[in-house]
Amino acid sequence: KGVATALGVLLALNVWMGLGVLLTWIVMAAVFRYSSLSALVAAVAAPVYAMMVHLRPELVLATAIMSMLLIWRHKSNIQNLMSGKENKIGSKKKAAPTA
Repeated sequence: KGVATALGVLLALNVWMGLGVLLTWIVMAAVFRYSSLSALVAAVAAPVYAMMVHLRPELVLATAIMSMLLIWRHKSNIQNLMSGKENKIGSKKKAAPTA
């Protein structure tokens, strides 16, 4: 939900920046099959794209803050990625143990 909202904000700020972030997410998802990794890479790329399209400095800062918030909110996903427990796109979710 947060990633989709962030994408909507970025598209509203600058269509080319938003499309760049979306394309980054799509490429990463296609290559690595992890939605969370794709979101993290796209979040890191967003402020760079903001500078590339010459957004005003305060909007670049807002983009960077939004990206940092998104990364912070994905801390459990980062732990799962590092431990190999993160689900891949298209894989079946691991069932909860039964009693």
